Amino acid sequence: RLADDVYQWRIIGHNAIFIVTDEGVIATDPCGLIVPRSPQMYRAAIAMVTDLPVRYVVYSHDHEDHNKGGAVFADTAEFVAHRLAAPKIAARNDPDSPVPTILVDERLELTLGGTRVELLYTGRNHSDNSLVLLYPARRLLFAVDFIPVRAVHFRDLPDSYPQEWIESLRWIEQNLDFDILAPGHGPLGSRDTVREVREYTEDLVAAIRSAQAQGLPDNSEEMVAAVRAALAPRYGSWAEFDAWLPLNIQGIIRNWAAGQS
Repeated sequence: RLADDVYQWRIIGHNAIFIVTDEGVIATDPCGLIVPRSPQMYRAAIAMVTDLPVRYVVYSHDHEDHNKGGAVFADTAEFVAHRLAAPKIAARNDPDSPVPTILVDERLELTLGGTRVELLYTGRNHSDNSLVLLYPARRLLFAVDFIPVRAVHFRDLPDSYPQEWIESLRWIEQNLDFDILAPGHGPLGSRDTVREVREYTEDLVAAIRSAQAQGLPDNSEEMVAAVRAALAPRYGSWAEFDAWLPLNIQGIIRNWAAGQS
C-alpha cells in the first residue's frame, strides 16, 4: 500500500500499481511475460482490496514484459496507451494483450469515481511511447523502465534514445511535482531519483566521449576501464553497475553509430 487508495503489485522484479476509486479500479501493467500467471494473480490481489471492477488498464509502453496479459481485465476494462504503442502491440497479434483503444498523444486526464490521474508523454527515452501516470492528490508518479532507482540502465539500452532520454528526465524535473516514484522495477524512489538518473546518463556520455578523445577503441577493455574509473566513485554502489556498465557503453555507442541521439 503506497497511499490510502494506491497499491503496488510486485512479482519477479516487475512492478505495477493500481488505484481504487468509488467507481472502480485504474490498473497498470499486467506484467505477464516472465510469469504467465502474473495477470491472474494481479487480478486476485486487486480483489483482495476491493470487489469493484477494473475500469482502465494503462499500458506504460509497448514492451511485452509489462503489458502482456491484459486480457484478464478485458471483461470490464478499457485499455489505454500512447498512440505509438498501439500498432506495436497490435503487430504481436496476441489475444492475451488487448490492443489499446484509448490513445494518448501528449496528455490525457482520466477521472473515475472522483479520482483524477494524468497520463503524460515526456518524449522518447527507453522507448518512443512511454507514458507516466501522475496522481497529483497523492503526489505519486508511476514511471516504467526509464527512471531506475539507484541502478544503471538496462543492459545495452535496447530500443532507446539516450540524448532525448536526458531531455525527457529534465522535462519531468522541471514540470512534475511528486514525492513518491513508483518504478517498473526495483524499490521505490523519489523526485530526486529523476535528477540522479539524468546525471548518471550525462556522466556516462561524457566519460565515453573522454575515452574516445584519449584514443581508446570503442567498447574495448581499455575504454570500459576508463569509464568505470570515472563513474565508480559516484555510481559504483548502484545495482548492476559492474555487470551492465559495459553494456550501457555499447548501447550509447550503438545509438551514435545509428545516427540516433
